[in-house]
Amino acid sequence: MARPVFLSYAWDDAAEVDELDTLLRLRGVPVWRDRREMQFGGYNENLACRTILEDAAGFALYLTPAAIENSWFIPKVELRAMDRRRNRGDSFFAGAVFRGYGVEAGKKAVFDATGIDLGATLGAPVEEAKLLDGLRDAANSILRAHLNTEWSSGPASLCVETRDPIPAAEGSLVQLSFSPPLTHDPDHYDVAVWDSQIQPALADLQQALHTVQGADGARERTLDVHGAAHLSAALALGYHFREPTRWRLRIHHFDQVWETGREAPDLDDWEAPEARSGSEPHGDLVVMVHVSADVTDAARASAGGPARAELHFRPPGGPDRLALDPTKANSAAAGIAKTIRDARATYAPAQTRLYLAAPWPFAALLGWHLGSVGAVVMHEATVERDSYRVSCVLR
Repeated sequence: MARPVFLSYAWDDAAEVDELDTLLRLRGVPVWRDRREMQFGGYNENLACRTILEDAAGFALYLTPAAIENSWFIPKVELRAMDRRRNRGDSFFAGAVFRGYGVEAGKKAVFDATGIDLGATLGAPVEEAKLLDGLRDAANSILRAHLNTEWSSGPASLCVETRDPIPAAEGSLVQLSFSPPLTHDPDHYDVAVWDSQIQPALADLQQALHTVQGADGARERTLDVHGAAHLSAALALGYHFREPTRWRLRIHHFDQVWETGREAPDLDDWEAPEARSGSEPHGDLVVMVHVSADVTDAARASAGGPARAELHFRPPGGPDRLALDPTKANSAAAGIAKTIRDARATYAPAQTRLYLAAPWPFAALLGWHLGSVGAVVMHEATVERDSYRVSCVLR
């Protein structure tokens, strides 16, 4: 069971730490933070000490002058507990994000106030002019430290939730909590979050897992996935761990397992007619995948303009929630991706617009196979399922 990272900070710095907390959550790092865990408004010294000494995988201090000069609980409680835990020799990491100090000046300030040597730095010092870049660098450094500490061997377990919070008892190594910024209804979030927050987080997660796995062959290049995801998030997850990265996805959904793998494309028994030429010579390739429901009317009700060409895919027996056998889903996803590539070669569209109704694991499998099909604009169905809106763009 993966343990959380204890995030230590002065309450004067809460706004910046909120940003860091969000960056960590979007990268799958479970975080213990006082204002979330101490529900009655006051600081509980015993709870903080017990978390650091017994429950946490690591300790990350957001080191500012306020953390030393204006906070009693950081130098008197949290840093002392961190030092005791570190001296036990447990599997535990500790370090600081420097803000308002250079590294050496920050370490000296802490040592002068507490007699404790901070040890590791978590990212480069955060500068005012590049605050978000510095916080992202710090989040990625904490992510790598977390993975190194908590992932000893085997596949990497991953929980993804895009509509609800991840339960506090969740024990997965990676805990992708995408709500917020996502909400249950795609009409209620800003589509810009895909490019500004979610896709950068997935790219950083893939790079961190790649780096940590490469350092120890006992760690498998496999993600054991469970949870629940918007189709856009599932597609993006598959795409960021797509076949050329040499990662595999093994998705547990109810009592079924959906797995990626290099496999011959197979759309036998699917209704997959030849691409139909559209009226717009400079338009998009429009792809409609009708696994669990027919998306034709809803897709055409959404804005997008005339197509250069149009593709349809229907499973054996027609659309139905149980139409797709998970053991055959990977080869079908490979077949759809190949057909898209062939149609792009024939029609040279501006981009591909994708409308999908399917179990979310199938979206992840399809994303895994979409490695060389150009820009794909994923459209997410509204709650009413009567139209679609643009969500993420895979480039």
